[in-house]
This record gives sequence, structure tokens and C-alpha cells, in this order.
Amino acid sequence: MSEAAPEKRPEADWFARPVRNIARPWRDELARRLGAIDALGRAERDVVLEAGHTALLQSLHAKLSRLFLIELHALRMAAGGGRGGAAPDSDTRTWAAFIEQAGEEGYLDRLAGRYPSLGARVASVARLSVAATAGFAGRLAADRELLRPLLQAPVGELRDVVFGAGDSHRGGLTVSRADFAGGSVMYKPRPSETDIALGALLDELYADFPGAPAPAERIRVPRTLARDGYGWAEFVGHRYCADDAELAAFYRNVGHWLAVLRLTGGTDMHAENMMAAGPVPVIVDAETLFDAPAPFPPSGRGDAVDVAAAAIRRTVLRTGLLPVRGTGFALAGVDISGVGSLPGQQPLIPNPVIADGGTAAARFQVDLVAMPTAGNHPSPTPVLSAYWDRILAGFREMTAHLRRAGTDPHRLLSRFEGARARRILRPTQAYVEIGRMLWHPASLHDEAAAVERARDILRRNAEVLPGAPTDRAAIDAEIAELLTGDVPLCGFTVDAAAIRATVEDWRTADLALEESVIQDALVGAYLNERSLPARVQAATRDPHARDRERRRRDLAAQMVRRLCDGAVRGGDGTVTWISPVFTPAGWSIRVLPADLYTGQGGVALALAEYVTEVRAGRADEVAGVAETCAGALRVLAETEDRTPTPSAGAFSGAASQVWTWLALHRVLGEDRFLERAAERAQLLDPSGPLVADDVEVDLLNGVAGAVVPLLNLAGATGQDRWLDAAAHIGRRLGGLAALDASGARWTTRLNPEGIGGFAHGATGVGWTLARLALSDAGSAADRHDWTGLAERAFAYQESLYRPEFGNWLDVRVGAEEDFFTSWCHGSAGIGIGMLDLHRRTGDPAHLDMAHRAARACAAEGFGWSHTLCHGDLGLWEFLTTPGHDAPSSLDAPSSLDNPSSLDAEILTSLEQRGPVGGLAREAFSPSLMSGLAGVLHTLLRMHPDAALPNPLLLD
Repeated sequence: MSEAAPEKRPEADWFARPVRNIARPWRDELARRLGAIDALGRAERDVVLEAGHTALLQSLHAKLSRLFLIELHALRMAAGGGRGGAAPDSDTRTWAAFIEQAGEEGYLDRLAGRYPSLGARVASVARLSVAATAGFAGRLAADRELLRPLLQAPVGELRDVVFGAGDSHRGGLTVSRADFAGGSVMYKPRPSETDIALGALLDELYADFPGAPAPAERIRVPRTLARDGYGWAEFVGHRYCADDAELAAFYRNVGHWLAVLRLTGGTDMHAENMMAAGPVPVIVDAETLFDAPAPFPPSGRGDAVDVAAAAIRRTVLRTGLLPVRGTGFALAGVDISGVGSLPGQQPLIPNPVIADGGTAAARFQVDLVAMPTAGNHPSPTPVLSAYWDRILAGFREMTAHLRRAGTDPHRLLSRFEGARARRILRPTQAYVEIGRMLWHPASLHDEAAAVERARDILRRNAEVLPGAPTDRAAIDAEIAELLTGDVPLCGFTVDAAAIRATVEDWRTADLALEESVIQDALVGAYLNERSLPARVQAATRDPHARDRERRRRDLAAQMVRRLCDGAVRGGDGTVTWISPVFTPAGWSIRVLPADLYTGQGGVALALAEYVTEVRAGRADEVAGVAETCAGALRVLAETEDRTPTPSAGAFSGAASQVWTWLALHRVLGEDRFLERAAERAQLLDPSGPLVADDVEVDLLNGVAGAVVPLLNLAGATGQDRWLDAAAHIGRRLGGLAALDASGARWTTRLNPEGIGGFAHGATGVGWTLARLALSDAGSAADRHDWTGLAERAFAYQESLYRPEFGNWLDVRVGAEEDFFTSWCHGSAGIGIGMLDLHRRTGDPAHLDMAHRAARACAAEGFGWSHTLCHGDLGLWEFLTTPGHDAPSSLDAPSSLDNPSSLDAEILTSLEQRGPVGGLAREAFSPSLMSGLAGVLHTLLRMHPDAALPNPLLLD
């Protein structure tokens, strides 16, 4: 007879029976304590009892599930299900036997030999949970009649309670919601004076605010009742904006919040701490004010880096409202910000679940799940980029109001004196992960060893997180809270010294940098640019090529001045920049990393090119460029040496470093740059993690991007070892290819569907393999295989061609455009790669693809951003590339009918609009592939005698 299939049930129910048995005495204790509260009716006591008991069950289930699974497998082994045993994975009888056994009285006591601390730990968690629930009930009974102003209605009978809104602190205490007949209120088991003071501050600011919004349409905090050590707050429900006017008001209000939080030193205003109530963003938890960032130790990368890092830590970025991507293990790439956390722009996150529950094979596994949504957005599909100017305008007008003549910031903030505030000393996620470790069966078996490991982790965490506790007593206090399931909380009393320090920090703020950060933060909300930046609002007017050389030189001089003026400089002569940068976790505002795409390498190369072109008489002398270039190169080398290289890729990783130093060698002619390129190429050793463990694969981020830089290095040094390294990668690409009737493509971490295109898709990998096949790398058989695989990659790209549209379909999941003309994902990149191969092979098929790509690009035309990666500069680079008779032979608009017209389009648009970046538009970005350095590079390459490297082809 076949066994019944395991039933499906909610995750927290698999071990519900034994957990209920363990919790039964504590339910009885809670019922006894609630029975003594006469001011609550019987039905109300039952509501609290069920809510408190449910919270305890969920807590114990989460903490004990791994232990139950270990014990289940011990029973399975004992029953003959180990090696050579007969128990199949579908065995439900062993599961049933275990549940029966674990549900017996005294089960935990029988485990004491293996897990000596288990009973005491469970009792501690349960005792605190009961005390927290009973404490809530007592406070509710005492304060019921005081809650009417929060509800603006008679309170009535308690109908429901929801515990556990947020982390538990200080003995199992959690923010909770109480639902009465007259409405809902929030219970906050912490001092609430900061909320009241912040509300009063807002009332005063708007009393004489020019053009103040109506009281119901301005920023606010919930109405709050402060009690001794705790408080009650109005429940703020989520509501989407009704129309565009409300949306515009919402984002203007976000700007107001940024200005107010900058004044008050506010932090941690993430998505769950802000509620969108129509046009009003309401901060529902304002306990983290008067933040005092701790100074970081020197980075070793130069004074400029330290100055820049300190400047970032002081800006509005620390409020938590602006988009920023996490870098920790569990939340890598996740944006939890108040205005970010955009739907469709979040990576999947690891989540431990019980697989094959109900069978003897039950086990923990990590699934990737979507981030839960919060109520922070004013619309179901927020288009943050459309309202960024409203946020900036709101910040400017509220900042101007705060800084108006006669305003005393000390007086404004004096109302906070004596209030208790919270300071975030470590990331909450770090506490969560350590707490999970402390409840692992191995930790329950040897608690002393687990505690020592937790001490070591917290000590090492403090080494990279200044301000985190370092002394043994403080760390042990943190661990003691984690052992009971709480997240440690650091509180302090706001005093006159804290107010003075906060006011001084605000008064000395660099407002230009603050505004730049607000603009730049936009790109952090969008993951991996799956949407194309909107066209500029107005096309270029009357583009012309008159006086082309003078205009080119003037614009190049303007761009290099902007790069130099936007630099952060150290007292030691080092130079760097603050900018949105592209990382494996997405976009983030930071000091430039070392890479070519948005990093120090690309900017340093553009400056070196300008220095060389000035020496050649093809660019005008601009004071300070050579010194800025030298300082940038020093930071580039130190950054490479002192920070981890995240990938193998040609634009974000080790290969980008190799190519950059080779390009610098070509531009400046110094042998030390060639030596440096060879040194960085050691990171591409076939057995090293960047190659062996790569999951990116593509040209921009993955191992495919390493091939051509390695071939270039072999040619420059004459060393075959680099050919061998490239050949190894070629073989690995062969093994990773997904082959079907359409051709060959490669699944990547960023694009698991396998896509076309140059930077991330089949065309770029195929081009890499074709270049490898044309080299001396590998054997003759290898080169034959690479040629064949490249042809299949191009066949896959061709399978995406749609003659009726004259372009190749972009098949990325989540992309907002079907057909792109950019270098990264569109026809410009396809055409550039095909032209390169046609020059090398004479294959007419490559030229045919290039011609079709040129027609697609010419038909789409200019008017996007001034970027190499996804804008007009990449289009210009392709359409002006020698080696084909485009665009003159194409059915192209008259403005694109000759190379000088193409120059005219770029020059005139830069004169009329200034350089336009990617998603952030006017935000300052110094980068090569998506910013000013790319504009400078293109203007320099525009001279007919310039022989500068071409990053789009890694030439």
C-alpha cells in the first residue's frame, strides 16, 4: 500500500503540536495573570490571551525548528534510514512517530543531555513573552479612557491584538496594534517623548511656512500619548494618492522630511517606518534622532577617500529615506529605504524554509523569495524618477525656511532635551543572524562555545563599524539579549551637548553635496537599469557642425573642469569622487571603487587622455588636470590593493583593472602601467575564485569579460601564460552554454533567462569566443570549438531579430522597452561587435548584422542621455566607426547622413542641454560609461588624429 502524500500547511505549523505542548504551561500562566486584570472584560482577556499565545508559539517554532529536524533525522537513523537503511524520503510514518514523541510531556527534559541549556533558554523566552503580554494588558486597562483623542471616537470593546510589529527588545517587548470597536491604536513599549517633540517642531515650522500646505496635507507624525516609559500612537492607515496633484505633493513632502531629519539628525527611516497616507508621508517611528556618526579609521587609500567617506556619512543619505542598497549577506542588493523599495526593483532574498515537511526527509533549505511590501508608496506602481525634482524642491524650500534670518536651531531643538532616543550601533540584520546562530542545535549543545563565537563576531564587526561596542561587558550584554531572542537596543537621553553637536553638524553641512546626493540617490532605487531613461524633453535645435574644432575643444575643456571641480581632494594630493556607482548589489552612492564602468579607473583614464591630447596640441591647457590625474591614479592603485575585487568582469572587476592599466600604458607610455596590468591579471588565475566561482559569466561583470584584456596583455608582454588563462575561460564558457534550436546563450545571475545583446548577453560572449578563436590561445581543436560556439551565439541573437521592427528584441524579464539601440542591450552594441569581427575576418554575415544595426540606430536617432553605455555617445561611437559605409548608405534622417552631422548632433546637444546622465539626468556622475568622463573621452576621440583606446570594444 502506498503511503499518503505529505500534507501542505503553513510554514509555522509543521511542528505545531510539540510547540503547543511546550507552551501549554505558559499559556496557563498568562491566562492566570490576565484573569487578575478586572478592568478587561472576559472576551477582551481572551483576545489578549490568544494573541499572546500565538506570538509565543511563532517565536518558539522559529527557534526550535532546526533542533526538531536534527532529532527527526536521529530517529530516522535509529529506525534504519541511514546508510544502508530502508527508510525512503517519502516516509511519513517516521515523521508521525517523531511528532508523537516530541509532543509528549517532558520531551525537552529528555534532551537535556544533548542540549544542556535548552530548557532554561525556552523557559526564559516564554517567561519574558508572558510578562510582555501581561504588561501590555495592564497598561491597556489603565489607559483605555485616555485613548479617545487618538481614535477621535469612543474607544469601545477590544476586538483584536496583533503582537510582533517589528523586532522584540528589552524582554520580549514589541510594537503592537490594538483594534477596538472605535478604531485602532499602536502600542509602543518605549518612551515616546521624541515623537511628541517632533510633532511640536513640525507644528511650529509650518505655522509661518511660506505657501504652507493645508494641515491635512503636510508632513506629520502620528498623534501620540506618552506614558511613563511607553506610549500609545494613532494608527495611520495606508492610502494611495488619488491623482497626479497628490503624488506631486507627496514627493514634495518627502523633500520636507529630508530637510527636517537633516536638522534633527534622524536615521533609520526605512520603508516600515514611513506610511503613505495619500499625499502625506507619515513617519510612524521617530526614535532614532540626534545621530552622531562615529569617525572611521583611515582607509589607507589616501586622504581624499577618507574625506569623501566622512562627507557621505554626514549627508541626508543617513536618514534612511533615500534609496541605498544593502551589502550584507542576507540583504545584499536590497533597498529598504523610505522612498525606495520599489516593486520590481528588488532582488530575491534568501529565506530558510522547511522542505519536504511531513516526511522523514524534512530539512531546512534556503529559498529565494521576494521582499515583503510595506505601506511606504503613494501608488501601486511608483515612478520615482518622474518626481525626483519635487523631492529636491521640497528639500530646498524647507532648508531655506530653517535657515531664514532670525531662526535659532538650538531653540527649535530644545524641546527634545530630556527625551530618550535610540542609536543604531550595529545593523539589525547582524543581530538577527547571530541570534539565529545562538539557537542552532550545535549552540544549544555547547552554549559556551557558541557564546565565544558570538563575542568574536561582534568584536570583528566593531573593527569595521566604528561606534559599535568593543568592550567585553557591553558585548556580553548584547549576547545576553540575543540568547533570549531580543535584538539589543541602545538608548540615550538627549541633552544640551547632543543638541549642540547636532546643530553644528547641520550648520556646517555642504548643501551642494546634500542636493547632489538627493539627485544621485535616484539610481539606487533601480536595479541593474532594466528600464531605459526617458528621452530628454526637447530635441536638439538646429544641430550644426560649424566651427566644429573650436566647439569640440571648448566643450572638452568644460568637461574636464567639471571633473576637476567635482573632485574630493586630500591633503596628501590624492583625488577621488562621490557618485552613484554600479556594484554587484546594484547602484549605490559611495566613494568611487576601482572599476572601469563607474569607478576610479575610468575617470583616471579620461584625465590621462586629456593630458596626452594637450601634449599633442589637440586639446586646450586647463590648470590642474595633470595633478588631478596623478592624484586619481594614486587612489586607483591603493583602492585595488586594499579593497576586494568583486568580479572578473571587463567593466566591474579584475579584467577592468587589467584593461585600464593597459590603456594607461598606451596613453601615457609608462612601463610601470604595463607591470601593474600584469600584476592585476594574477586575479584571473584559472583556479582563483573570480574565475572558478563566477556566476556572472557576461562581458561586463563576468569571466567572458576577461578574455580580450588577457589577449591584449599577452600581446603587450609576449607572455603565453595570459593566453593559457584566456583559453581556460573559453573552455569554461563552452561548458556553461545553454544550447537549443535557437543557438547558444548563457544564463547569468543578473539575467537568469539568458538574453541577447553585447554587455550582458549572447552577442558579447560570442564576440569574446570569436576573438579567442582568432588568437594563438588553446589548441586547434579549441579554436574550432570556439568558432562554432560563437556562431551559435550569433544565431541566438539573430533569432531575436524582428524584421517588421528592424531591430533585435530585448528579452530581459522586467525590461520596460522591447527594442533598444544602446551599447549595453541594443543594436549599437551588436553593431560595434560585428564591425570588429568583420574587420578581422571579412565575414559578410558580420557586416550584414552591422548594417542592420546601423539602420536601427539611425531610425531611433539621438535624444537619450550623453552616456557611452546606454545613450547617444555609444550611438555616435558605432555610427562613426570606420569599416562600413554607414550611415551614408542607409535610409537615415538627413541629420545623420555623414560623420560631421553626427558630430554636430553631439556638440550641439551638449551646448544646448549640457551633459545629460542616465536615470539621474542632471546628477553629477564622473564615470566613464555613464557620466562626464565618457563625455570627455568622446570629445577627445572626435579629433581625426586621436588614437585613444575604445572601451566599448576593449580596444
